[in-house]
Amino acid sequence: MTDNKELFNKALQFVLKWEGGYVNNPNDLGGATNKGITQGTYDSWRKARNLALQSVRLITDNEVEEIYYTRYWRVAGCEKMTSKFAVVCFDTAVNMGVSRVSEFLKAANYLDVDKFLAAREKKYKEFANYGNQRIFLKGWLNRLNDLRNFIKTV
Repeated sequence: MTDNKELFNKALQFVLKWEGGYVNNPNDLGGATNKGITQGTYDSWRKARNLALQSVRLITDNEVEEIYYTRYWRVAGCEKMTSKFAVVCFDTAVNMGVSRVSEFLKAANYLDVDKFLAAREKKYKEFANYGNQRIFLKGWLNRLNDLRNFIKTV
């Protein structure tokens, strides 16, 4: 079990490596995104703080860190998990949505990180069958393979 800010920061660096900067790919169902934060998530976060809405293009590093910590790390329950599960669940929450975390934890019997990752891979392959989402499959699988290697370091 960990509420280790150092582990969160390490996991965040992994996520940011894959999320990159501003994109608004018309094929991406998430729409306009910067550093993995969608415009919708950013709007919701700013509204909750009574801040004026603005383009996600303008998101600051501090805002990114706070959104990821409060709306992904904490909501996914990463602070209650082993280090490996915390990193895997955080990356999954960011990449696929917080709700997918519990789905994959069940598939892993809450014990087996490899089964969790296999369930995530299976879901990616299902997503690739929807419309034009196949163009993202190679990148999703590359991220997943990198994650498999990364968790060996935590």
